[in-house]
Formats: sequence, structure tokens, C-alpha cells
Amino acid sequence: MGYEVPFTIADVADLLSVRRLEGGAAGNMLTLYAELTGLYGADRYKEAYWQVKEKLDTGDRRMRLYRQKRVERVQKKEKVDESLRVDTAHLDAVYREMLSMLKLKERHKADLRRRGLSEGEIASMEQSGYRSTETSDSLRIARKLLSRGFCLKGVPGFFMNRSGDWEAAFYPSNEGYLCPVRAADGKIAGFQIRLDRPYKKRKYIWFTSSGLEGGTSSKSPAGLSGKMTGSVIRVTEGILKAEIAYQCTGLAYIGNPGVSNYRGLYQMLCELKPQGLQTVLECYDMDKMLRLDCEGDYDGACRECEWRKDAYSGFECPKKRQKRDYIRKGCLKLYEICRELNLQCRRMTWDAGHDGMWNGEYKGIDDWILRDTVERMQEAA
Repeated sequence: MGYEVPFTIADVADLLSVRRLEGGAAGNMLTLYAELTGLYGADRYKEAYWQVKEKLDTGDRRMRLYRQKRVERVQKKEKVDESLRVDTAHLDAVYREMLSMLKLKERHKADLRRRGLSEGEIASMEQSGYRSTETSDSLRIARKLLSRGFCLKGVPGFFMNRSGDWEAAFYPSNEGYLCPVRAADGKIAGFQIRLDRPYKKRKYIWFTSSGLEGGTSSKSPAGLSGKMTGSVIRVTEGILKAEIAYQCTGLAYIGNPGVSNYRGLYQMLCELKPQGLQTVLECYDMDKMLRLDCEGDYDGACRECEWRKDAYSGFECPKKRQKRDYIRKGCLKLYEICRELNLQCRRMTWDAGHDGMWNGEYKGIDDWILRDTVERMQEAA
């Protein structure tokens, strides 16, 4: 199919009154519907798509009630989380005290070296709060914070376990290093964790305790690396990416946790505007200028791609299209926010050919900034 599937396997399962299944791709959803409704033939998936979409859009009463209840559950959960949240000054104080008990482990320093950072830049990042998680110390850290007079209720990343003890949300599954997210005033608003072992292709997750006793969500805030001087700020995708760009250039960057994270980005720009902000430079990844030609190079699934047919030449890769459209949608949202706030917004590109499209080597602004260092390291090796 050449269209985006606007529903999930959970929607299809509820529509068919079958037990909900976990996960599932678009093909699995439509296979489920086609098999249980008796659709056959070459076009059965297309027919399944339109039947499901029509039923969900026109939706019988049961589906409308299901979706309404799902929205209500999310809203109720958000209200509970919000009622627990503490002020930013308290968050900052707790997090700074927690960081004093942690250090940046050698394997994580090695990861930063691999990216091309110098020893001085790594030391600066450690000083600013880049520290390794400590799975075995989750209880000890919480106890020390409590003994020093800190209240942990409502602090994202802390919760009360089944034994009634407060604990930091450090587990073997989220082991990695902390990437501090700083508000416009420099206070620590939360952390992302750069995972040692990516989970389902996710390299970063939040240090959060959403849904746990006494815990709450981090709310995915955008972070400021460096201090804005003058009237210009740069926006890129990722907390770590923004910090690396700042460390290497001395220029302030906003790290947006994801291009679809609009709320945190809007709040950050609102806070910076009274400080003199006039111009925003959009530095999202060069996927926004990705060439769409099918070259059989997207991932391992290219070999079995039904769209590829018999030849690559002249054919557009649907996965590349989806990826580029996703980034561009985030770019457009940034431009809309800037228009609303009466800020100038300009697109920044790099590693581009004569046609303005990405050459495919340096994707992120951090990759581009560090390219000379990385090349020298490769030559020395």
C-alpha cells in the first residue's frame, strides 16, 4: 500500500471483538482482519484497509465509546501525573544531589571519544551532569537523598517500590548514561538515558517513574545546551546532539527530544524570546533532504520489499519517503511555532549536493561539526 495506516492492531482487534494483541505491523493488522472476515484475492489487503478505515471513521457506537474511554484514561493519567509534579527548583536540587553520587564510567567516555569528542569536552560534559546510571545503587541513592532532607514524591525517576522503599528507576534494561535536560534558566528539568543496549531500535529513553507509586512522567521537555548570547538560537533533534554541538562550537543549541515534540519546544522558545531571541536556525537531521531513489540500501528488509519489483532504477522507496516526510513535518511545525511567536526561522543544511539533497554521509549537525576529528581518528587507526 502507498498510504499511511492510521490505525493500530489494537483498533482492529477491538473492531473484531477478539483478544487484544501486542505490537504488530500494518501487514499483520490487515492479515488479521482479512482472515477473520473472509476476504480473499490479490486486493484483499487493500479492501481490508478501506473497510477498517470506514468502520473506524464512521465507527459504530462501541468503537466510539472505546476510543472515548481510551482518551479519558490518558487524560486521567496526565492529571494524576501533573498533581504529583514538584517545582523546578526542587527538581534541580534533587537531581544535582543525585549526580554527586554518580560518575561517568570509562565505557561511556569511550563512546563519546568514538563520536570525536576531546578529553576536555568529555570532562566538561561530565561536569555538566553526564553520568552513568548505577543499577545496583538505586535504593542507596534514594535513601541518601531522603536522609539529606529531599522529598522524592513527584520527582520523575523516583518511586516507592512494593516494599515501601523509595528507589531510583535504574534497571539493567535502561543501563546507560544520563543526558541532562536543562531549562532556559539552566535548571535540570529531567534526563534522557543513552542506552547501552538499544531496545526495539530505541537508543534513548526517559528517566521516568510514570505510573509507579509516588512517581510521575518527565513530560519530555526540550533542553538548552549553553547559554544564548545575542538573538540567535539553533534547534536540533536530540539532547545529546545539542550538547555535543555546543561543546564543540560554544554556540547555544536547543535539543528537541524528537521532531514531533512540539509542547516542550514551544515552551522553550517562549521562555527565550523575552531574553532577546529573534532568529531560530533549524538544524534538524539531513533526513529532511533525503533522496528517495530505491537503491536497496534502506535496511535488511529491502531484499523482500514488494515495492522494489525487478529493478531499483527510477523507483521511489516508500520507507525513505515516510522517513523524510516525518522529519519535514517536524520542520514545518517549528516554522509554524516561530511564525506564531513572531520569530524568524531559517533552515540549515550541510553535506548536500548541487541539487540541495543530502549526500548521505553526515546526517546530524554533530556529525558535520565533528567530521574532521573523526576522519583524523580513522586515519590514525
